[in-house]
Amino acid sequence: MGSTLNVVVSNHELAREVLKEKDQHLADRFRDRSTALFSRDGQDLIWADYGAHYVKVRKVCMVELFSPKRLEALRPIREDEVTSMVHSIYNDCSTAQGIIII
Repeated sequence: MGSTLNVVVSNHELAREVLKEKDQHLADRFRDRSTALFSRDGQDLIWADYGAHYVKVRKVCMVELFSPKRLEALRPIREDEVTSMVHSIYNDCSTAQGIIII
């Protein structure tokens, strides 16, 4: 796992303590230079450190993006994107070389 600090929990009592009681201490994610650059140094939802900014961004996302009404309204767009991705993968695999560039 490289030089990144990791926590390994081997029984359910410790898992409960880590995931329920110490979760805020372990909630932050490591950001290397490239991650810091594209996340604007953690100003997005995924790479934000746990704190007031994270709580605010998460609340906005839950109310504005992830509500059942909004998810249903955006469903056709998600379906179109998935269809496009599957067609793209199929076309890449169907070429003579069979190479997919990621």
